[in-house]
Amino acid sequence: MDSKQENRIVWVLRILVSGLFIMSAFSKLFPTESAIYLFEKQIVDLNITNWCFAPILSRAIIGLELFLGLAILQNNFLKKFIVPVTSLLLIAFCIHLSMVIHKYGNDGNCGCFGQFLPMTPLQAIIKNVITLILLAYIFLKTKITTNDKHRWPILLGMVAYGFVFLLVPPKCACATESNNKIPWESSQEIDTVSTALPTDNSANTTIADTSRTRINTSTTDTTRKKTTAPTQSTPVVQGPPKKNSVFTKYNSFHGKAVDLNEGKKIVAMFALDCEHCMEASKTLNELKKQNPGFPEVYVLAFGEEDQAENFFNEGGGKWPFTILPPQEFFPLLDRANAPPRITVLNNGNIVEDFVNFEHPDKAAILAAAKK
Repeated sequence: MDSKQENRIVWVLRILVSGLFIMSAFSKLFPTESAIYLFEKQIVDLNITNWCFAPILSRAIIGLELFLGLAILQNNFLKKFIVPVTSLLLIAFCIHLSMVIHKYGNDGNCGCFGQFLPMTPLQAIIKNVITLILLAYIFLKTKITTNDKHRWPILLGMVAYGFVFLLVPPKCACATESNNKIPWESSQEIDTVSTALPTDNSANTTIADTSRTRINTSTTDTTRKKTTAPTQSTPVVQGPPKKNSVFTKYNSFHGKAVDLNEGKKIVAMFALDCEHCMEASKTLNELKKQNPGFPEVYVLAFGEEDQAENFFNEGGGKWPFTILPPQEFFPLLDRANAPPRITVLNNGNIVEDFVNFEHPDKAAILAAAKK
């Protein structure tokens, strides 16, 4: 094989490797409304970092991929720096993916190409090994140059990182994470058994101030002796003790004030451009129509206001909803790899959490709502 033919093969392989890295970077960036936030969530789910640093780390990884994809198409420091760094990055990815398989199994999307081209961790390892072989061939057939210029790799790095960080500026989710962990101020201090007051106002001069949350037993007994009217007690709240859920801070749905920690509620997390979410909304509407006692559904939505009408029309009916910014929406998905997430609550306690499903289980959701 002559040198010209070898040179052609090397250039074909460089273009192929460049395409893989550039596609990997862009698939994590687009659509800009959701792709990078799903990548952030994946980083957090794998315990690589927390929500405070995930926005920075995710963009740093994408920027590095874009830089290497561009830099492998130029000749400066190709053999000295670009090819070795690219190979080390792929080796690091392989080690990480092997640990993921060992700990979690070969399930789910590795995230190499975002949601554009889902791959299992094992498929990603095979892809990386093949790319390493191509890089080895490029390294062996490339000659070291003596007149490398620093400015071109530096310029490409600035362009790559500037593009990523300006296209989707990082937004810290630390405040959201901490807000979701505020402990409930226990309402068990309130006496729910003897809270009724006598109806005879003339005999109420010795009654304790009704604004107090805990009623003194002795005062109540004295009051009972002074009144001739029968007393009535407020009904005891049904269900488990009230607690703070991760959805507590969301108490207004298009002007409707709601306490999601009061009684039975269903919180649905939907992306307004998601077909699975639309199917889940349709299922919930069918359950509501078929079962009069079905809990009210409240939607935490991701998307634009003008998408809502079409989403709910296609989903069989409109629910009270509020649109969240991405830095709040995606951390709330918790164990869900992507929306939808359907959570059945009873006084703030999670009865059932439905995540990572292709089609919603109507019978299971109804059973959870009746618990």
